[in-house]
Amino acid sequence: MIEKENTKEKIEQIALELFSRYGYRAVSIRDICKELGFRESSIYYHFANKQAIMDALLEKIESLIETMRNQFDTAFARAGEVSNEDICKVAVGVLNDYLLNPYVYKMIATLTIERMSDQKAADTYQNLVFTFPLEQQEKVFGQMIERGYIKENQAEVLAQEYYSIIYFSFQKNCMGMELTEERKEQARNEIERNMRDLYQKMR
Repeated sequence: MIEKENTKEKIEQIALELFSRYGYRAVSIRDICKELGFRESSIYYHFANKQAIMDALLEKIESLIETMRNQFDTAFARAGEVSNEDICKVAVGVLNDYLLNPYVYKMIATLTIERMSDQKAADTYQNLVFTFPLEQQEKVFGQMIERGYIKENQAEVLAQEYYSIIYFSFQKNCMGMELTEERKEQARNEIERNMRDLYQKMR
């Protein structure tokens, strides 16, 4: 059973790697098998077709999103205040734990290719990159305002300003090129620097 799960995981990883490089539609089951050194029949033992692989990858991301949502809600419920350091730490966490999560990062690359010609891919991209993080952050800023941690403002606007700093640094430093530790660190530093300025405006 463990070996079966390991094989399934390996298929998903290789498929996502190929999808992120060439796009979902450009990659065939045969391409995935060639990369794995498998016969095609071996993949069909685990997945009915290529779409089933993509569906499994999307399920993993949905699970990750739900885990992050629960962890963040729990941590925020325990907080007695929100400091400048907290704002920066959480923002860098969005970069490290979400946008740079290997599954999310490669799925963003995959959907970036596909969304120009496929509406479902465009909708999934919108949800993954914008809808989920913005909804979560708007909720948190609304709670921060209610608790008096920051001054009265529109939670939706704060969420957009906050996330724009993260997403701009992510796109500028981490997408469309070789992803190195140096570029990741540059993105983190930019986020921290700009978040400190935003926090002062919120106070």
